[in-house]
Amino acid sequence: MRVPLCITIEIQTMINKHILVIEDNYEIREVVSWVLEDEGFKVSVIAHQPADSLFDFKADLIVLDEWINAQEGHMFCREIKAIQSLKHVPVVIFSTAMDIELLVETCGADGFVRKPFDITALVTEIKRLLAPSPIATY
Repeated sequence: MRVPLCITIEIQTMINKHILVIEDNYEIREVVSWVLEDEGFKVSVIAHQPADSLFDFKADLIVLDEWINAQEGHMFCREIKAIQSLKHVPVVIFSTAMDIELLVETCGADGFVRKPFDITALVTEIKRLLAPSPIATY
């Protein structure tokens, strides 16, 4: 049986992608890590670190909680996006904030997922952001 090309490309592009999860709640970190690893991603989880040290993780995408150790995640996202070596890394913020769309827009994040979150929504948003851009043909 042959696998359709579009499915093969999606699987190949997601294999070995590294997701950095920044979340101070241990249980949420563990659940998110388990789910993403089950999807084939390499996952690192941290409670918090200075933005300039995140480059060492060489993440393909960052999942960032809106409230981490008494710091607002969207402000931390601004710090991440201000660092030349990290500004290209997509950031997904997850939050209970009612104005999450505005927070995402003001901090330069690339996507969001509302808490309490649906695991499928989180995985879908991550895959959307990591999907290769279509190649333009002329």
